[in-house]
Amino acid sequence: MSVAADVSLATVKKELEAVAEYTAAAGLQLSSDSLGEQNLRFHVGFENQDGEHFYAEFDCAEYPLYPPTVDFVSEDRSERGTQRLYPQGFHTTPCICMRYNRKAYAERGGPHGDWRLLDWRLPSGNAIGIDTLALMVSDLHSKIRHSSGRLA
Repeated sequence: MSVAADVSLATVKKELEAVAEYTAAAGLQLSSDSLGEQNLRFHVGFENQDGEHFYAEFDCAEYPLYPPTVDFVSEDRSERGTQRLYPQGFHTTPCICMRYNRKAYAERGGPHGDWRLLDWRLPSGNAIGIDTLALMVSDLHSKIRHSSGRLA
């Protein structure tokens, strides 16, 4: 099963309205200028309690059927997924270990063989389901702003 790029793009554009409102209110950096059918990615810049900067990339291919692949990247986006790009407190794989991150699933190299991609909108444990891009950004923001330091 797959989602056409134009469908994913339309969904992402619609949800980015709420992401843009949230990032503006929270003082975060949102970059979606290069978003298109061939590039279903946007980026958000965060800051932890020590003032260190972190940049998350949301690759929304096949969204909303599957969650985006969310990873930390360097500011210039030339490096991705290394421990030094991750805030302290995240999974040392390294991985944002949440149902809304495709990278957390075992079939994508992540630690969760007990999750199925199609169930990504379900809550984990006693939590609620994080099922929109704005909720994903808000969740990451909460985790990052309370962190200090980097994984490596």
